[in-house]
Amino acid sequence: MSDLLYGIHPVYEALVAGRRKFKTLYISKNRKTKVIETLLEKARSQGVPIQYKEPGYFRSHLGSSVHQGVAAEVRGLPLVDEGTILKKAETESELPLILALDGIVDPQNLGSIIRTALAMGVHGIILPKARSAPLSPAVSKASAGAMEHILIARVSNLVAALKGLKKAGLWVMGTAVRSGKRLDEADLNTGLVIVIGGEDQGIRPLVQKTCDYLVCIPQMKAIDSLNASVAAAIVLYEIGRQRKTYQV
Repeated sequence: MSDLLYGIHPVYEALVAGRRKFKTLYISKNRKTKVIETLLEKARSQGVPIQYKEPGYFRSHLGSSVHQGVAAEVRGLPLVDEGTILKKAETESELPLILALDGIVDPQNLGSIIRTALAMGVHGIILPKARSAPLSPAVSKASAGAMEHILIARVSNLVAALKGLKKAGLWVMGTAVRSGKRLDEADLNTGLVIVIGGEDQGIRPLVQKTCDYLVCIPQMKAIDSLNASVAAAIVLYEIGRQRKTYQV
């Protein structure tokens, strides 16, 4: 199964990550910039076939998507299992930090969360096979190519996956709107799985029941909920602050 990645950052980051097999790189004949040339040099160094296309090619295949005159036919993103994510944390001698997303169906939200997760040192992301946006080129574009680098597992049963991680010694922390302890009062200096739910329904009841505890994000004024990607960013920032893991 192949994808048509589009946009400069997703295509370039896929080349850098080296996790996907490239079939063909397509470049608009009208695009001649230093950034495009850097991308072309990277593709040539890896022996990727390059085709120059008229602008109409991109319109017909990608519609109104912001493709920037760049697309690539690539194999689907390789997935991992939870054990591989834990192994990554072990190899890097870090406290495990895993993000589990329950009901994130919007590609823009998923891409934004993935971008933040990579920046904040998350070792991997767990997605349920149902009630989740597919790992599409749109998600890679929304993540600015971060999806090409981070480890992602898709599981049939999110509750079972969380229970397995608990047996491995991790704590499962769910996020809620107005229940649980305040995020800034929670001890985040331990191996963690962070569960973020969708904006409409939040974390499903059975998944929430599987969590060891819940946290809420303190707010100046009460609203129904924060955007899922914003909530994820706040939680991950607080974890990094407590663990003092920031590099810049």
